[in-house]
Amino acid sequence: MPAMSSFQGDLFGAPKGRFARVALNTPVRREFSYCVPEAFESELPLDAGCRVRVPFGSREVVGVVVGVDPAPPEGVPASRMRSVATRLDEQPLLTPALLRLARGMSDRTFCSWGQALAAMMPAALRKARPRRTVPVVEFVEKPPEADYVNWAKRWPKQERALAYLEKAGGAVQVREFLNRTGLSRSPLDTLAKKGWVKFGKRQEVIDPFAGKAVAIEAPHQATAHQQVAMDALCDALDAREHQDFLLFGITGSGKTEVYLRALERCLKQGRGAIILVPEISLTPQTVSRFRARCGEVAVLHSGLTDAERHDQWVAIREGRVRVVVGARSALFAPVPDLGLIILDEEHESSFKQESVPRYHARDTARERAHLEGAVCVLGSATPSLESWALAGAGRITKLNLPERVAGGELPAVKVVDMRQQKAERGNWLVVSQPLRVALDQELAAGNQAILFLNQRGFSPAWHCKQCGGSVHCEQCDVALTYHKWRRKALCHYCLAESPPPRACPKCNNEVSMVGAGTERVEDTVQRMFPEARIARMDRDTMLRRESYEELLGAFGRQEFDILLGTQMVAKGLDFPHVTLVGVLNADTALHQPDFRSSERAFNLIAQVAGRAGRSSRGGRVIVQTWMPEHASIVAAAHHDYPRFAALELKERELFGYPPYGLAMRLMFEAGDRKKADQLAAESSTLIRNLAGKGVRLLGPLPHPMERLRGRWRRQMLIKTNRQGLRDLQPALFELCQKTGVTVDPL
Repeated sequence: MPAMSSFQGDLFGAPKGRFARVALNTPVRREFSYCVPEAFESELPLDAGCRVRVPFGSREVVGVVVGVDPAPPEGVPASRMRSVATRLDEQPLLTPALLRLARGMSDRTFCSWGQALAAMMPAALRKARPRRTVPVVEFVEKPPEADYVNWAKRWPKQERALAYLEKAGGAVQVREFLNRTGLSRSPLDTLAKKGWVKFGKRQEVIDPFAGKAVAIEAPHQATAHQQVAMDALCDALDAREHQDFLLFGITGSGKTEVYLRALERCLKQGRGAIILVPEISLTPQTVSRFRARCGEVAVLHSGLTDAERHDQWVAIREGRVRVVVGARSALFAPVPDLGLIILDEEHESSFKQESVPRYHARDTARERAHLEGAVCVLGSATPSLESWALAGAGRITKLNLPERVAGGELPAVKVVDMRQQKAERGNWLVVSQPLRVALDQELAAGNQAILFLNQRGFSPAWHCKQCGGSVHCEQCDVALTYHKWRRKALCHYCLAESPPPRACPKCNNEVSMVGAGTERVEDTVQRMFPEARIARMDRDTMLRRESYEELLGAFGRQEFDILLGTQMVAKGLDFPHVTLVGVLNADTALHQPDFRSSERAFNLIAQVAGRAGRSSRGGRVIVQTWMPEHASIVAAAHHDYPRFAALELKERELFGYPPYGLAMRLMFEAGDRKKADQLAAESSTLIRNLAGKGVRLLGPLPHPMERLRGRWRRQMLIKTNRQGLRDLQPALFELCQKTGVTVDPL
């Protein structure tokens, strides 16, 4: 939005007028007061929710007005105050409800009000300068083959950049390239001078999903259970009061249809709605279903550029679009008269923000619905244990969808004990005999299959048979992964590349690759079924914004027989010809040092299993595991979420983990091991001095990944109740302002 008015004033002697409290995007937990020049308010008074540009130190920054007072702060003469430099909005950009929501987020996530407000706005509005184009870079040609090997050895970063762009097969945003490769722009500039790549500009459009085909379909005849859920939601909307619901429906039970009926009722009332889905589920297929029934829909997700997000956001604020579909941050869309918030797949870990402010969209959605007097619907086939416990306690209303809408049964699940399977010729076994037979049968019948493995690359580690060690990244405490297409060992955290190791760094004996990633699976399955058409979906193949959509479209048109991938293939896909799903290693999530590891393992198996048998063709699932007796795997194989939840909640209660207590992790990091220890010791002393009886402290101890990107890490776990948290708040807010300290509510 353009600036409304500007003021050029001196540091002191500001004109008399009202006084604005401005929240800035800094870690300091306070607001800053500025004089409001009378010229700014000649037509419209400056109000809370407007953006302003203000002097801050030696520079000017953008902040949000959170209050306007008739007098300066007590004890501060107006003549000593600086003035607002520029008014950026004629009308408040953020509603009173959003201001209150941001304040609550700042208290719960231990950040400043300004940081929470900044997270609500698109970058273009935070910076007050929307960009209309973005730089892109594209592969042109490679150097002559005779010179390639020597050139690649001499300039490895340039070779890495060129290989990435060649595999991408089209123009890539420079920002995306830098994020994906960990490289600077320098190698690109050098390659461009040689004529091997070329830069360009991509003109932005308001809606990246515009122009996609929308299949208009009549509402399906609701099942009895769907009708009960629809009636409950519509009654709540008619009451125009805040209510929370948990829509617990098995995969294929028609949760989306329930959402659509509630959405239609909301729109008839003249109110707006927000639908949140995991980023990975935000596809043209998803968006088109809402557009077909609700008309124009604004789409907000991380793939949008600054200009695209800015245009969508402004259209929402002005009431030109009343329905918003998006990923996590779409929760903050400024929808006027908000009546409905839907959080689909509410169990998804991607709904937790991993940077400041570290909020969870599930909790924040319920709070916003409360502030707006809206209905909040949390939907999932595998709800988070927090939501399940709330429903069990009667604090939110549970609605059940226990049947598939097509009348079919959930696919049969066969668990394969990999300890009983014989490796082929001494190699690492990738596909068990039962899965191989099932693939052969389904492909012969003209059906499709999905294979899931949450590990990309060819092999996830090098193992030394002599000392038992593995080859680690020099900057991170993590095993290197071999990527065949690059013929390199890659660290998946700092993105450093190196030649494949030949000897163990500890004992200098020979090392061998162990384990399997998606690259290795692709090679293995292709050898087993040479006629099969296989598509691989992971971060190594989805290199452009369009890649995900293009591949799914081709699979839907049956141009591929097998879709192989990481968690990208586990959620939100609905293909009627998929009759077989293979989970190649169900144990991956169980080995994580996290109290939610069992829950994530169950969710992942249940969700990927739900991709099979979504038509009259039926389906089956084969789960490969080395831990067939584990409770989460047994329950997932029987599609028995209530059984799993009951067992897991007992364990959570025993150890005081959420939902039976509050937990947070404190992370301390420094470039030197001793400094990390010192920072952790000083911080833990501060915490212990305030800890009451209801607080349990574990640590500080070395993090399971002790070193990351060259920095040493220590961590501390706090388990407490609400009163204990109130006692600790002063110390936690103080720690959040220290360099190298992170406070993360779990």
